[in-house]
Amino acid sequence: MFNTKYIAFIMLFIIINPIKLLAIELTDFRDPDRIFDEAFFNGRFNLNSGNQDQTSYDGTTSGFYQMNYSTLPFVWKIRFEGSLDINRDSKANAETEESYLFNLESNFDKYLTDNLFGLFGFGGIDLAYRRQIGDDEADNPYSKLTTGIGYGRVIDATPLADVLRVVESLKEYGVIVGDVDDSTYLELAAIVGKRREFQSRYGFEDYEQYWIEALEKVMQKAGILKNNMLGAVGVIKARYILVLERISPRKHGWSVRGGAGYITSTFEDTDDDDPSLDLGFEYAKPFGYQLQFTEEASYSRILANDELDIFDNRLGLTYELSDRIDWENMWTINAIYPSGVGKDYIKNKLSSIFRYYVTNLVTADLTFSLTKEDDGIDDNGNDDVEKVAFFGFTYRLK
Repeated sequence: MFNTKYIAFIMLFIIINPIKLLAIELTDFRDPDRIFDEAFFNGRFNLNSGNQDQTSYDGTTSGFYQMNYSTLPFVWKIRFEGSLDINRDSKANAETEESYLFNLESNFDKYLTDNLFGLFGFGGIDLAYRRQIGDDEADNPYSKLTTGIGYGRVIDATPLADVLRVVESLKEYGVIVGDVDDSTYLELAAIVGKRREFQSRYGFEDYEQYWIEALEKVMQKAGILKNNMLGAVGVIKARYILVLERISPRKHGWSVRGGAGYITSTFEDTDDDDPSLDLGFEYAKPFGYQLQFTEEASYSRILANDELDIFDNRLGLTYELSDRIDWENMWTINAIYPSGVGKDYIKNKLSSIFRYYVTNLVTADLTFSLTKEDDGIDDNGNDDVEKVAFFGFTYRLK
């Protein structure tokens, strides 16, 4: 269907291709004060009828929500993911089968020093609930508590990316006529990052005028505006980019953490209370304005009667082809290594998504993916590489 060599070649070409030089780097943005949340919903459904015993169908729907609250001494994150799949075979009297998976993660980092990148203590909870295809009922709920210490910080630099796009547009339309220095960029980005504060203070209906007015005052102080004012064109363009356009997240930094966990319940046994040793690593780096690299890895050793090691890795590379098109690439690895009874399990998934922003709420997504599972069992339906290509829409709830 498609060759991964071609994808790798194109990605390599983009990386080595000269990236637009900027007066300021996204890594220069180091304001930790940020409140950010987003929610998405998508789905697809296929229906087949004719030349078969009965109408067959399959469909999937998924939802996602995340919230990040960040200040200098404290970071709190919430992440929820849910998916539902239904299908019915074309064979006579085949019944509809369904599966679902819901996962909720919440964790906090409390920094022990006043340094931006410093030592912190952390705590977290992980909850999950699922039903698998072919099962008559759902599994037991999964729950795990973790605590430990870590070092470092990953900073969301998306506000500066927004400002760079605004300044570029205002220069094209002759609204900005002077050179923008680094301090002005950072001051504008700090205001863009406080969008939620303006919403809380002035309300969702009226905050935009005060938010853009605050940006205008910074530009006036810097003396970069034509006639020392944004004017109608400037206000319209700034609002269009900040409110109506979407931009993929930009972030930078790294963090490492280690601690202990306590599994209070597993999918198989509600009375399971195994301890664990946990390690985690996160790294993010923007290259220029258009390319974003991310890496997240976690390792757990479950200290049960039959010990096992769990390793998860998520590597991402996103390239902004234009203001409306992002190319998102992801490679995920999930591995389980039992030390006693059982076989090793390794799952690799490579996905590539061309995401077109129809509006700031709707995206049209063309997705290609390759999935390979190795569970040490032959002829069980997952021996070959699974190749998927589909087109769908994603709706942004907030």
